[in-house]
Amino acid sequence: MSDSNISVAFTINNDYAQHCCVAILSIISCNPGSSFRFYIISDDLREETKEIFVNTINADGTGNNVVFINVSPDLCNGMHMNINYITYHTYIRFFLSYLLPEVDKLLYLDADLIVNGDLEPLWNTRLKDNYCAGIKDNWIESQDYKYKIGLNENDVYINAGVLLLNLKKIREDNIMEKLIDTSIMYSSRIKFQDQDIINICFKDKIVFLPGKYNCCNNDKIENPVIIHFNGRIKPWSLTEKCRNPYCALYVGYLKKSSYSYYYKKIKKFHTLRTIKKIMGINAKKKKIKVGLIIDEYFGACGTAFGGYGFLSRAYISRYIPDENIEVEVILSNYKRKRWSFNAIEEKVDGVKVIIPPGKKFVKQWINKQDYDIYLTVELTHNIIRFDKRRKPIIHWIQDPRPWAEWKEIETVKLYPEDCYWNSELYDLVNLRNKQGLVTFVSQGYFLNPLAKELYRLPEETPIRYLPNPIDIDYGFEPRTFKKKNSIIFIGRIESVKRGWLFCEIAKRMPEYEFYMIGQSFREKSKNETIMNQYSSGINNLHFTGHLEGEEKMRHIREARILVNTSIHEALPITFLEALAFGTLLVSNRDPENLTSKFGRYVGPVLGDGFDKIDLYVDAIRDLLKDEKEYTELSCKAVDYIREVHPVDKFTTELRQLITDIVRNLK
Repeated sequence: MSDSNISVAFTINNDYAQHCCVAILSIISCNPGSSFRFYIISDDLREETKEIFVNTINADGTGNNVVFINVSPDLCNGMHMNINYITYHTYIRFFLSYLLPEVDKLLYLDADLIVNGDLEPLWNTRLKDNYCAGIKDNWIESQDYKYKIGLNENDVYINAGVLLLNLKKIREDNIMEKLIDTSIMYSSRIKFQDQDIINICFKDKIVFLPGKYNCCNNDKIENPVIIHFNGRIKPWSLTEKCRNPYCALYVGYLKKSSYSYYYKKIKKFHTLRTIKKIMGINAKKKKIKVGLIIDEYFGACGTAFGGYGFLSRAYISRYIPDENIEVEVILSNYKRKRWSFNAIEEKVDGVKVIIPPGKKFVKQWINKQDYDIYLTVELTHNIIRFDKRRKPIIHWIQDPRPWAEWKEIETVKLYPEDCYWNSELYDLVNLRNKQGLVTFVSQGYFLNPLAKELYRLPEETPIRYLPNPIDIDYGFEPRTFKKKNSIIFIGRIESVKRGWLFCEIAKRMPEYEFYMIGQSFREKSKNETIMNQYSSGINNLHFTGHLEGEEKMRHIREARILVNTSIHEALPITFLEALAFGTLLVSNRDPENLTSKFGRYVGPVLGDGFDKIDLYVDAIRDLLKDEKEYTELSCKAVDYIREVHPVDKFTTELRQLITDIVRNLK
């Protein structure tokens, strides 16, 4: 199954439903920007229990869902049992590749754990041809045990309570049968039941993960993401106190769950003060509040489908919020009447989006907000000039346009692009920088001189490199994937993009299918007047309109080339998305030398561009003439994106930057 959900499985009996429900509540609470599909696999789950799971998982309305799978109690007959506090349900994980035939990758979790952080980096771990990713069991490693089950001392033994499983590979190699046969063969030798068998059968096919993803009782790990209450004594034990320092975290989530009536039974071991401290809900502790200033939010609230809005909605708002940081979106350029008194608030994908009051009241409004820091994606509006509290600003350089860039854009005569040059705004950035309030980050080194020119910054101004993130499909293999004879264009259909050139290229290359992905937004009628002349009579040219999600990714994945004909670009996200799937580039723009490295750069093309169409046609034919060269270039492109643009790298760096700036102010 290929979708945007993180697939998570638990194998439990009805008696363990309470703890599984608490674990799920912790997952949802700590991952507000992610969507999950939970698989609850059991042989005795009651209907009222299922209802509790459904209510818990659907409570926040963010697209999480649950699938219940009923199995026969006889499924694990004959499996060796020797740990009295573990039931045979633990062996059900052997059958996951069979029980979930539509799932290729799965995060298996024991139910006696709590999630305390972001699971996206774990989920995005590249498994390649390995059977799983797991975490070293430090206790087993300290024992003289591995040789008893046929492992060498150099073989790392993992704890099976957290497993990222490559079900596709497990099915292909028929490993389920091997797990079953080995458990029977080794029944007299194994001490740790299914965990031993998994380590034996998965030997040399394991990706090792940081300890923070499975912090067990005896582990000392700072800021663990998953806390595993392994061992006999649990946080819910009624006769003995659990000594795990995070046990009160379980109790805190229990109190918030549908099983809160059990809270009174166990709270004697965990004072309210301790629970609040461990849960991070002490009134004195406050999340860092980020005001994300943008002028569009990728279609939300009636805004355009542009690159800034896509970054803001698909990456910043989705991945940056965590237990320490919250994000609110400020739509700063939304047109409102001067005397509009109140701000308008909407929830989009679980994030608060605010349309500020009109000009008469925006100063009063913004100074009442409790933002700790502002984050701007190429500041396009001077709303920060009204903020008198001197809050710091992270200015993410995306597309700075000095006047020379605008003069180049104005060479397009078919119809001109609206110029939004704003000297007052650029002076404001310069002023805030002199006041020591701005931290500059940049998506590309080549943009830094342009930004310094636009904002009149001193040459020594530090600019930190923060490349745009990309959701990467680590299961994509460029050497084996069969691409179609298709060529794509992705972008808003407007003057600066010169989409008419793509249509002219299609006319001259009938042997390929051309797909124009995008729609008009600004100057819609003018754009459509020009593009309508291409809407019929060119059999290999297809207008798809605006596409999102898997449908858009399918076109990118299957295409051989992304053509970009814009008179001006910074570093389009579409370039990175294309390269992530080994789709090569043909363009008259060469940001960060990516077109030269992973495609064909045709050189500058000014004006309307009709006289340069042969440059694109020749470049496409040259790029596709040698299949071996094409494949090698595709592989290098995929490797580059995976090294430079992974989401977890971006998330870690931006969170750390936000935290460091705010912390240094206190």
